[in-house]
Amino acid sequence: MTLSTKLRRDWHYYAFAIGLIFILNGVIGLAGFPTEGWKSYAVGLVTWVISFWLAGKIIRRRPEATAQERD
Repeated sequence: MTLSTKLRRDWHYYAFAIGLIFILNGVIGLAGFPTEGWKSYAVGLVTWVISFWLAGKIIRRRPEATAQERD
């Protein structure tokens, strides 16, 4: 199985975002925020959005290498 170029380049971004999702869900659980019914889906969605946004702010992509540098 070969991974796409984007996935090989950005795997650390996705791993960091998933880690943040677990951390934020733990913080929300420890804070005692009541999530019942539709609120659990809303909290999950907000957690995902914040995690990926924060991961994008913390992890910066390297500029694409030019064709001359690759050779």
